[in-house]
Amino acid sequence: MRQIGVVMQDNVVIQVDNVNKRFKTYETKGRGIVASLFRKQYFKKALTNVSFSVKGGELAALLGRNGSGKSTMIKILMGILFPDSGRARVLGMDPWKDRIKLASQIGVVLGAHSQLYWNLPAIDTFEFMRHIHHIPESMFRKRLKYFVKALNLEKVYKRQARQLSLGEQMKCNFVASVLHAPRIVFLDEPTIGVDLPSKLALRKVILEMQSQGTTFVLTTHIVEDIMIAQRVIILDKGRKMFDGKREELEKLFGDKRHVDIFFTPGSRINFSRFGRILNSENGFVRLEIEKEGIKSKKFMELLGNDDILDYKITDPGMNYVLSKLFKSYDRRKANKEMD
Repeated sequence: MRQIGVVMQDNVVIQVDNVNKRFKTYETKGRGIVASLFRKQYFKKALTNVSFSVKGGELAALLGRNGSGKSTMIKILMGILFPDSGRARVLGMDPWKDRIKLASQIGVVLGAHSQLYWNLPAIDTFEFMRHIHHIPESMFRKRLKYFVKALNLEKVYKRQARQLSLGEQMKCNFVASVLHAPRIVFLDEPTIGVDLPSKLALRKVILEMQSQGTTFVLTTHIVEDIMIAQRVIILDKGRKMFDGKREELEKLFGDKRHVDIFFTPGSRINFSRFGRILNSENGFVRLEIEKEGIKSKKFMELLGNDDILDYKITDPGMNYVLSKLFKSYDRRKANKEMD
């Protein structure tokens, strides 16, 4: 990839210190106008003492279940919301107070919200962004040529936005958000509705931009997107529950493997000797086994048993790890409340 105007940053570009945010909401009992007159007001906590930092050039994934506070956190970093207490700094600026100045140095890709003008071709939106961000025309043409080729938009970007598929809109929306070579890009579900080849192309462009020094903060529910992140920050119910390298998260519950074994129905093999049984039917069992256990002599002897018809070993992946993490967190919280 050609240099597109970004300089590698070694310093901290996002700093969040003990940020708290709550929202006023109402609860009514009953139905109708009369019930609404006697509604009860209360405050719902969205973020509680959240702290983290992101260095220039990092690709960090901000994860969490629905209602975890990740969207609120992103909006604070973008300057749309301000914290009730604590401090957030992006590129050394207060996102809320310096939002106009900050806007020229960040890019935002919101999967559910398009920047494209419905009845205009995407190229018109790109030209509009060129004028907003005062991008020199020669630099604009250079960047546009790269993105159009990298994302296979040659037959797309001159058509009206309303004629584009969801995936094509997403790719054009991404281009509109990064043409000005922002130092930080916030990605919210960037590959939603995008086909597999386009997803791979988008991830490749993101990694190439990162190699040039662009910082990315990614929120997504698509596990394949998470796998390009080197850093993972997980929020749950407004609190930070994990912050570290992706590899550390994957090893949090041990290096497990799932083994599907098909065997002769009626066989008396005691599969629990080899690992935890996740699923069992007549002629089929799924085991959870430590990675090292798969190499053991005992397990090799099992696979050599005449009653074993076939088997398959898989890596349970990030979905499994996140599921275990949330279950563990819920269990600890429930025990704490009982105490």
